[in-house]
Amino acid sequence: MGPNLSKIIETVKKELAEANTLKLEPYFGSLAGVDGWLSPDGTFYACSYHDHLVYADKLSDKMGYTKVNKFPYQLNGEYTLEKMGWIKISLSRVVVVKGMTITKKQLNFLFDYYVSNSREEEFMEIMEMYGDS
Repeated sequence: MGPNLSKIIETVKKELAEANTLKLEPYFGSLAGVDGWLSPDGTFYACSYHDHLVYADKLSDKMGYTKVNKFPYQLNGEYTLEKMGWIKISLSRVVVVKGMTITKKQLNFLFDYYVSNSREEEFMEIMEMYGDS
């Protein structure tokens, strides 16, 4: 086995081990600079930005969702959560899928999130687009 393949195998093993240790519990700490997933009921699940896909797969399983595919033969927890009304927060960007309805509880959380990150103007933009949801 070549050195590159060994390195790839070790990297994959490490990522799988980390994926098995992800905590799927609601997050109640400081919102400054935090990434994660926001459920329609306003519950926030924090994860690092590079764990969104793995975390989404595990959250989809935990919530009992049947994973849907964005592309043929590719079941996708991230796409499933988005279809179920979840909002992704990644690298301090709030990602809302086009045509999605934001719940009042999500808006309440987003207000706190934007204030905690000194970005109140961006919350006003969200309110203009989705405030009547």
